[in-house]
Amino acid sequence: MNLVSEKTKELVEKFYPTDSETVVLQLQDYCDYLSEIFGDKALPENYERFCFAVLKLGESSKEKLNKAVELGKIDYRDLLVSAGFANSLTIHNEWADKILDLSE
Repeated sequence: MNLVSEKTKELVEKFYPTDSETVVLQLQDYCDYLSEIFGDKALPENYERFCFAVLKLGESSKEKLNKAVELGKIDYRDLLVSAGFANSLTIHNEWADKILDLSE
């Protein structure tokens, strides 16, 4: 199942325009990993918070993106804390909307 949302793909295009397919596949692998841990049949939107955290920490750098994914595999909570997404269930969307110029 594809667990990478359309909004996540838009962010990937913005941050990694020449390597977007590879990054989407990497995020899909990470979401599959999380799905096994959570044991759920979640929707892609449920994984946006984690994908957005990886993209935020990645700062358009493949090296930093890889480190963010590794951090998320060690402890997804540390990933959320590092990205500033741990204390709110909506702040990741606010961040994404700002990046995609969707906020008012």
